[in-house]
Amino acid sequence: MADNLRFAALAAALFVLSYSGVAWALAGAHFPALSHVVATRAPDTRVAALTPPAQPSRSAVSADPGSNQNISPRDRLRLAAYQASIAYTQAPCNATAKANLIAAVSAYAQAWHDLMDCGAGRCDPTKLNAAATAFSTPLDMHVREAIADAFDKHGISIDDFPPALRINVMMIARAAGDASPVCGASAAAR
Repeated sequence: MADNLRFAALAAALFVLSYSGVAWALAGAHFPALSHVVATRAPDTRVAALTPPAQPSRSAVSADPGSNQNISPRDRLRLAAYQASIAYTQAPCNATAKANLIAAVSAYAQAWHDLMDCGAGRCDPTKLNAAATAFSTPLDMHVREAIADAFDKHGISIDDFPPALRINVMMIARAAGDASPVCGASAAAR
């Protein structure tokens, strides 16, 4: 009996749906187009440039980063900060990796600082908005995430950066960092 009741309810529901669909069509309503449009976009080569190779070859390491004329100066800063952050994250005990991270992030923060052009404790809101827009690209989000990951490894803090850039570095890294050693006897005691 229950099966018959379910069948009757299903038949009634299908009848009502069919009837309303036909009535809708006869009333002159337009049916939604059920087409699939594929929009093609050229790949963003800047994002591909940020993907670090699994194991860089000697030629890739020794290549001049300024040799590619298609990369803007700001993208070069982004790329350098990203690569230095990844290198430090992978080898936090390497003093050269730390020095490269400090130099690259300092240059990136300096570019941001220069674009804001704040002086005497006052900033022009127009310039602040322009700087925020210029440093809020998807590429910048990848760079900031990599810098934050490097700061999470310990051994680096905003005290390693020039005093004029410390606020910018802290905003970029979303942390003040931790200067406690990441390697050696002090790290083992932690």
